[in-house]
Amino acid sequence: MSPVSTTADTLNILVLGSDRRENWTEWHTDAIQVVSIQTDRAAVSILSIPRDLYVYIPGFWMSRINFADYYGEREGYEGGGSALLRDTILYNLGIQIDYTVRTDFDGLIGLVDTLGGVDIPVHCRLEDHWPYPDENGEYPILTLEPAVHHMDGETALWFARSRQTTSTFSREGRQQQLLRAIYHQLRDTGRLSQIPALWDQLQDMVETDMGIITVLQMGQVGLSLRDSNLSTFNIGFDMLEPWTTPYGGNVFLPVWEEIEPMLTEMMAPVPDERLTRTFATVEVWNRTEYDQAHLLASDRLASLGFPTTTGPSDWRVFPESRLVVYSEYGKGTGVGYLQTVFRIPDSRVTYEPEENSPYGFRLILGADYDPCR
Repeated sequence: MSPVSTTADTLNILVLGSDRRENWTEWHTDAIQVVSIQTDRAAVSILSIPRDLYVYIPGFWMSRINFADYYGEREGYEGGGSALLRDTILYNLGIQIDYTVRTDFDGLIGLVDTLGGVDIPVHCRLEDHWPYPDENGEYPILTLEPAVHHMDGETALWFARSRQTTSTFSREGRQQQLLRAIYHQLRDTGRLSQIPALWDQLQDMVETDMGIITVLQMGQVGLSLRDSNLSTFNIGFDMLEPWTTPYGGNVFLPVWEEIEPMLTEMMAPVPDERLTRTFATVEVWNRTEYDQAHLLASDRLASLGFPTTTGPSDWRVFPESRLVVYSEYGKGTGVGYLQTVFRIPDSRVTYEPEENSPYGFRLILGADYDPCR
């Protein structure tokens, strides 16, 4: 694929999660995320690359992309496994990688625990075996119901790797959620302004070719980054063709005409109007039977750029979600986004102009609200 055009201020960071263990003769890079940072505009995009994407490994052969790191180390590729994976991404996706960050299971656990854990909104019920045996040698089932969960390092690793009851694409989305949660924890605890000290703590947990100056530059971007300017992109199922290799492996062939426009959008300069766009505050009322529905809805709203506040506690369950708009009309207010995301038809939208209202909207979540949709 031809190189994807980027802005002069763009830094592309390849973030890798590996199952490599001491004395293992073979390993895989099962988490492959490209974090693209427009440093002058404080905008970040995260691209998830499926581990089973079947591509040409430059100088080698066709294979799953998650084998490139291993092949590079095994065959003595110049620059090692991460260099071969970077070249593989450039050859197949046209993305020039500037730096690489790699961690393994223990490194991720240590990173999350060093930060004091992370808060992750779990929008869909997740159930899978816990990766560590109990006293009877059995692997218990862990279930997370929809809610905001505070996770330590081991739980965060399980969350990012689980796919028993979901799919590989869901897992990639959860890996992006974990990256977002780590950023939020760094920002909300003030760690972004203490990078030199934090950097010393993390040296044994992550492997990277970034220097401290680049890390400080990224920290400055993080301090001014708005959630609405942190976007996620995925090479999804509709951009792939399932295929079975002659050796019986189940892989995905890329459909380039579907992937290329998405990559162009991801790397394009963020428009000024989006960088500065500000919506009115949404007051979220929880009238479902779930006590954290408003927190999950607020997470969705934050990603769209809507500030939120919580309405009064009243656990009467409403049958249907409703939206109140505190203006005469909806054009330019973002009401269309709210209706689409929360599936509220025009018949359940009311307009109640209030000049002195501190809010732009009241979102009333009813029994029909499903955070997993």
